[in-house]
Amino acid sequence: MPKPSLKRHVPSSDEDESASPKKQQQLHDSDDDDDDDRKPSPSRLINEEVNSVEGDNDDNDDDNDNDNDDENNSDQESPFNNPLMNQEDVAEALQPQQRNRDSDNFIPGSIVRVVLHNFLTYDHVDFCPGPYLNMIIGPNGTGKSTIVCGIALGLGAGPKILGRSSDVNAFVKQDKTQGYIEIHLKSRNSKRNHVIRRSINSTDKQSKYEVDGEPSKLDVIKDIVHSYGIQIGNLCSFLPQDKVSQFAQMSPSTLLLETQKVAEGTGIGDLTQWHNDLIASGKDLSTQEATLNSIINDRNDLQQLNRSQEREIERYKTRKAIEKKINLLNLMIPFSRYSQSKAQYDQAKANRKRLNENVIKIERENLPLKKKMAEYDVMIEASESRRKEKEGLIEEKRHQLKEVNKALEQLVKHTEDATTKIDDSERADLRRVQQIEKIKLQIVELEHTVANKPSDEGLAELDDEINNIKRRIAQLHQDGKQFQDVRRDVASEQRDLLHDIQGYQKTLNNMDNVRHRRFEKFKTFDETTARTVDIIGKNQDKFGSRVYDPAFLEVRVKDQSYASAIESLINYNVMKTILCQSQEDYDIATKQIIDKYHFRVNIVQPVFNARETEQYMSREEIQELGFDGFAIDFVDAPDFILNYLKKVCFLHKIPIAKTSDKINMKAIEESRAFKSKELRRYLIGTESHTYSWSRYGRQAATTTTTFIRPSRVFNDASTDNEERHGLEMRIEDCRSKSAELEGRINEMIPKEREMRTQESTYKQEIAAFDEKKRKIQRAQQEYFKAQATLTSNKKHLYQLESQPSSHLEKEKLKRLICKITRQRAGEVEAYTELVGDISEIIDESELLVLSEIQYDANKRSLNAHMNEYNVRLSDASRELNKADDLYKRIKGDSTQYLKAAQQQLAQSSEELRDDFIKLRERVSQTGDEQSLEELEDALAVEKSNLEMNSNISSSVVEMYEERERMIETQTKDIENKQEDYDRKKAYIDGVRSQWEPTLLKLITAVSDRFGRAFERFGCAGEVKLYRHTDYAQWAIEIYVKFRESESLELLTHQRQSGGERSLSTILYLMSLTELSKSPFSLVDEINQGMDSRAERLVHNQMVQVTCQDFSSQYFLITPKLLPNLTYHPKMKVLCVNNGEWLDETRGNLMLLLNEHKKAGATSTTNTPLKTRVKAEAS
Repeated sequence: MPKPSLKRHVPSSDEDESASPKKQQQLHDSDDDDDDDRKPSPSRLINEEVNSVEGDNDDNDDDNDNDNDDENNSDQESPFNNPLMNQEDVAEALQPQQRNRDSDNFIPGSIVRVVLHNFLTYDHVDFCPGPYLNMIIGPNGTGKSTIVCGIALGLGAGPKILGRSSDVNAFVKQDKTQGYIEIHLKSRNSKRNHVIRRSINSTDKQSKYEVDGEPSKLDVIKDIVHSYGIQIGNLCSFLPQDKVSQFAQMSPSTLLLETQKVAEGTGIGDLTQWHNDLIASGKDLSTQEATLNSIINDRNDLQQLNRSQEREIERYKTRKAIEKKINLLNLMIPFSRYSQSKAQYDQAKANRKRLNENVIKIERENLPLKKKMAEYDVMIEASESRRKEKEGLIEEKRHQLKEVNKALEQLVKHTEDATTKIDDSERADLRRVQQIEKIKLQIVELEHTVANKPSDEGLAELDDEINNIKRRIAQLHQDGKQFQDVRRDVASEQRDLLHDIQGYQKTLNNMDNVRHRRFEKFKTFDETTARTVDIIGKNQDKFGSRVYDPAFLEVRVKDQSYASAIESLINYNVMKTILCQSQEDYDIATKQIIDKYHFRVNIVQPVFNARETEQYMSREEIQELGFDGFAIDFVDAPDFILNYLKKVCFLHKIPIAKTSDKINMKAIEESRAFKSKELRRYLIGTESHTYSWSRYGRQAATTTTTFIRPSRVFNDASTDNEERHGLEMRIEDCRSKSAELEGRINEMIPKEREMRTQESTYKQEIAAFDEKKRKIQRAQQEYFKAQATLTSNKKHLYQLESQPSSHLEKEKLKRLICKITRQRAGEVEAYTELVGDISEIIDESELLVLSEIQYDANKRSLNAHMNEYNVRLSDASRELNKADDLYKRIKGDSTQYLKAAQQQLAQSSEELRDDFIKLRERVSQTGDEQSLEELEDALAVEKSNLEMNSNISSSVVEMYEERERMIETQTKDIENKQEDYDRKKAYIDGVRSQWEPTLLKLITAVSDRFGRAFERFGCAGEVKLYRHTDYAQWAIEIYVKFRESESLELLTHQRQSGGERSLSTILYLMSLTELSKSPFSLVDEINQGMDSRAERLVHNQMVQVTCQDFSSQYFLITPKLLPNLTYHPKMKVLCVNNGEWLDETRGNLMLLLNEHKKAGATSTTNTPLKTRVKAEAS
């Protein structure tokens, strides 16, 4: 099965999404006060009994509301609860629409009347707001925010939504036991207005509810509120004073959620529901994707492992099949062999029986001839007995004849031996004479040699000379060894001195090496970055250009008196940031360091432009103001590092001075740089001065002074002179000693050379004396050798001459020959007599032979007839024996074959026996049985195949089969999960196809209104949608620009001031006001932090936005009231007069104003304020 595509659906955006996702602060409101947005539950309205008193524990209310929300949200049978609108309809729905107003201009759901009794500040108040803008003004502490609390609680909201107390009983006026809130809501179709009353008790947390004078429950009130689209829980529509800071700090993602709620009721779709569906489904999809990828990876690993073993498994299966064939053949062959042997046995048995009957028949036919042949045998045997006696006598005579002949031969041999000895004696005499002559000649020559004995004179003197020279050489060696020991000691001492010099020099160099000391310090500062610097340094050849070390190591301060000032301007992160000059080097560095070693270090690839490095004043101009120069002027570093410090630390724009002696503060404040606000910071001595200007009013400058901490990094003071001087003195002392030792070594060299020359001379003299000695010794050796040879030759000559003469021996041998000749004659006579006796006996024996021949002829004549019978009998007997032997052998073989086959069958596995039985049955049915030779040939082939198939472990096969089962299971699991994944993704795509275009239309509408509002201030503003793969991270980003020289920047707490954020917030809320279909909106003291100009412009825009025919009811609560504000006939101003100085419990402000006009006073407004306020002293 091919691997399914599991790429996450990444939202498209015109925005740059290449950057990492923004870390956005999530605002967790512990008050679950979104009850107002909850849809009504019809079942609860119908089935629950209405009670007059209901527990008002807000925690319980919140929990119940959340449970209901979960029940409603869990129903996701279809993501489209409303009919799908096309984008033209959405855009039209977001345009201002004429509201359905009654004759009194109130729209359904508007607040017609508010009554508060014993509630916070008020004893009792009763007032009626207008249908458009209601400006509620009054001094601080008079109870403006109390009205906000009354509206929220009166419409069923929990107290947590107000950001005040979490208990509802805390809202009862102090020293009072009971209070109530009464809200009159405009109803639809000119029906009677809804009157909602909430009674609270200071002694417990219970509340009582009434609707139109009848007891009711909280859920009924919430259903009424929800039916009119009132959004108390949406900070964009209802912003109490204590929630203003929370709204300003609201995260962009939370702002998106609140903004979507504003669109409820416009008919463009349930954006909040769609968004929640996308968030929940997106998380489920991510979980499904991770699970599916994990299973696919596991299955792929198993498949890859099995594919790598498929050949081995195939060989294993082939081997098992071969082994099965071999086992079956091994079982078939014994039975085949038995069957073949059994057939031979039956044939041999029948043949033996037939041949035995034939032999018996021939024997009966031959009995008469045998009897006659027996008679002839007796006669022949008698004749042979006599003949053998004669032959024995002849043999005895022949033996005697051999003895005589042997004696004759012995006598002949003795004669020949004697003759040979005579010849040998004559030859020996001749050789002895010749040898005597030769020795005599050698004796004469040796006597001459011995007569001239060589002299050994001078040999002892030569030995003495040689021994004397050897003693001198030994002494020379002893002196040389002592000399070498001294030189070795001197050389060792010199090496130690050189090593000490290197150590002192390295210490001295390290004292001068600022980077070395910096790097050692940097290790304690940031060990991880220090290791990174070391790794990059060792791999610098892998980069296209130089990768710069952090400023901690690269920066040098030219003058140490500025070290603390320079160091205070470079922050911690910049100090340890590694710089790359190209994107390629940045990619290599991050891959090698961050990805490989998982180090968390700062590596950047800055891009510079000319504007970032420009100075607003020259160094000469800044020196005229009393400064020594700009901070960058006192920094020594590579240009790339300097540009980076200019870009991020602005060292080229911050002047510094050692002292304040020359500083001209008046000239500074009158300088162009100060007036243009480019000179924002300067350093003098140990102090840092920072200017800040108010963004509103006169924009007065204020100065903040901080003390500069002493330098800990750039304090590269010169090395201690005393320590340096000590090291230099040690180096000089070591060098002096080394030079002295070198002189001693140089003095020893000639002496050493002289000793080597003397030794060579001694050796040459010894060689000359040895040669003279060897000549004398060779002459003496030749003399002694000749002496010994002469003695030996004389002795040998004496022995030859002393030997006796051979004449007597020859005479003795001749007499022996005559004696032997006489003995030979007697033996010849005895030999002749024995030959005659033998001849006579032979004649007698021949007669006996003739009679035997006659008997034998008669027997052969009779045997001629008998031979035929004998041949027949012999042939028949021989065939019978052979047949019998064959029968016995085949019988034994058959028995053994049967036992072996039965034993092998019994020892075989059940499966093999079944296969064998089935095969035998099939063969018996078809008759196609293989011969023994064919089976054996097949077995040989299969064994050959088995030998060529290497064996593998059975555990490997078991693991392979187990993996195959796991793969099959995982494949089914993947298919099921892939279907779930595709369904979930299709669901998400369907929801998003409605949500995103509709949301973009909403954001565009808000952005257009927001931008136009900012244009009226001479500024610029824009609202953008931030996309993310996680739908929970989608957010609204507000971009603003308050000065012409600036560009649009993201609205954050760091970039803009409090007044700018406040202005941006109210303008954003006003932009939403035009879109909101809520019957009323409220904001409490949103103008905090604004100057008068901004506040006036905001007021004018708010009047314009909220006093149009399509505008809904709006409450603006503020303690300020600037003079000459714009007034619109549709707006209503409610002035809160509250305090102990009021004469009466009730007052008529309109009456006071009319009387003031009659007295001649000039009103600041164009139209009388038609307001009735009932107030009592607090």
